[in-house]
Amino acid sequence: MVLLRSLILSASVAALAVFSNAAPAPNPNPGSPEAPTDACGALAATNPTELKYKHVVDCYNSIPFDSAQAAITLATVLTIFRDLYVFTDSALARTAPAPFVNAPHDVLGELEKIGRSKYTSDYKFHNDILAAVDGLGDGHAAYGVSCYESYIFAQNLTLYVPVVNGEQASTFLSVRIYNDEAKRGYDDCVVETINDEDALTYLRTYARDKFGQSHDTNARLNFMLASQDYDTASGRFADTPGMFSQRSSVPQGPHLDYRLKCPHLDEAVELREEWKVLPQIETAFSDSASYVKNVCLAPLENDAPPVESGILRRRNEPIHRITKRAESGTTPPPAGPQFPSAEVLLTGNATAFYHLKDRPDTGVLVCYTFMPSDPEAEKDVILAGLNAFHAQNVTNILVDFQGNTGGSIELSAFLVQMLFPNKDPLDAAFPSDMRVSKSILELARLSFNHSDVSYFNAHDFVDFSNGTAVYESNDLFDKPITQTRNGRNSLWTEKTTLKFPPVAAEYMDAVASFPWTAKADNIRILTDGRCVSACGMASYFWTALHNVAAYAIGGTHGEDLSMFSFAGASVLKLEELQGFYKAANMTSPLTDLPYKNSITFSWLEMYGKGRTTPLEYDAELYRPKHRLDFTPENARSREVMWKEVAAAAWK
Repeated sequence: MVLLRSLILSASVAALAVFSNAAPAPNPNPGSPEAPTDACGALAATNPTELKYKHVVDCYNSIPFDSAQAAITLATVLTIFRDLYVFTDSALARTAPAPFVNAPHDVLGELEKIGRSKYTSDYKFHNDILAAVDGLGDGHAAYGVSCYESYIFAQNLTLYVPVVNGEQASTFLSVRIYNDEAKRGYDDCVVETINDEDALTYLRTYARDKFGQSHDTNARLNFMLASQDYDTASGRFADTPGMFSQRSSVPQGPHLDYRLKCPHLDEAVELREEWKVLPQIETAFSDSASYVKNVCLAPLENDAPPVESGILRRRNEPIHRITKRAESGTTPPPAGPQFPSAEVLLTGNATAFYHLKDRPDTGVLVCYTFMPSDPEAEKDVILAGLNAFHAQNVTNILVDFQGNTGGSIELSAFLVQMLFPNKDPLDAAFPSDMRVSKSILELARLSFNHSDVSYFNAHDFVDFSNGTAVYESNDLFDKPITQTRNGRNSLWTEKTTLKFPPVAAEYMDAVASFPWTAKADNIRILTDGRCVSACGMASYFWTALHNVAAYAIGGTHGEDLSMFSFAGASVLKLEELQGFYKAANMTSPLTDLPYKNSITFSWLEMYGKGRTTPLEYDAELYRPKHRLDFTPENARSREVMWKEVAAAAWK
């Protein structure tokens, strides 16, 4: 414990030294009676319907830089990515085979550069950390502070990139208006330019440089654009704006300039669209000081909600993805049946089952998340849906993974096995490893006889040297091995895998006689690359191990598009890790951040069967067998899209 306290002290002192020469923070209130109103005070005093870009930006920029707080923040983030994050060294790889486009990224070097920089702006400091983490292209690695994510910026125009009449239109005809929320009649107008640059080039550049959910620019592009996503509340597909038109990050300027070409207008339309500003907080503040106190700063420990049994989340609960954006709003669909010939058979909290009436042998299993409120109950929904298919004489199943938000890897493995039952207990398991730091080693030792303390418990992992049995000692962590990756040496566990309980015999017996079970020719996957985490794992198993064909739709015509965005790890929140140390009565090597935050990182590295490159970077396993383009018809109707895939898959 003395050693751990020494590590904490040395990290903090180093970070403080880094900022000791920082320039003094500006005084947001010069003090003169004639001085302008405090920027956050002006923001607080403005009617929410009249908020402008400048109100938010001025408030953010007025927050004084605090070198002591910055030192604590940087010390903790550096420790996470130096000692805990599994892809710190892999991210230095200099090769990026298609469909990936990522360049080498030295996250430690970027963070150390921040430590050597002089800051006068607190907002700039936190934004630079965000950029360093986003540059990894790993959707599980996230840095956000509520201080600078309290307002959403939205455009009236949402965009998409259809191909017209099956042929790629010329470049300036590629981007179109999906929805003009101001209802000015611009729907499906061509967007020729954005800020005087070719529209598609502008969007692809933004997706490449400003969005960290994938190593594939075209998968990122699909996240940027409008889509139809399943809305659990209404049981229907609803329009969502995409992350280009709605974001929590501050845009570069107060407006976007568009040049539109509309078929019903003779002249091109020059349109300047200001960002709408939507508050996401109800916390009261009256000036910069109270904004920091009420919005930015984390609550004192005794003000925090109580923690059940000393842990923040039990390890068998679903693993949630932290999104690095505002959640997209939805446009409520009209009442009545949504699709003329796609009948809804059954819906749950993660899945929905449709039957194509004019292709009666085809059923569509829409899986839009793996984090339902009750994963165990969703297993029964999945079985009931498959039974409903069988009752309709369905023989072919299309699994629609578009926009799947990831979640429980156990539920993902269950769905895989419901279509391809395990022949071996580890068929739906990934060879995995973890970094071993001194604090993780001590945490693992203390966790070994306390099953609810943390994820780092050898009892939960398979000892490959002993068949499928779990570890009966702490050797997984006590006997790490040294691996060199891209010139860096780190300690790692031996290869292992998480031990999940087997799927109950009642489920396996129920699906054994279905006409599609374990038959790749009768199953297809449909994805737009917005299939993340646990969704990527299911996609990998079906395509790489069971030879199921996948169709990827969208992106840029004629270019590769990943089936899934990221899949090769599991995510852990900083607050959860701190809870694990507390439950083990350990002093954490990480200091809690002064600001309320959402910091996550990948803690478990996974590999494809027989592969040596971590799945996160194994681009070959992301490639689908088939590519499709969005059209004005299928982009607005999943029914049209499903029929197109079914016609191509099953002649």
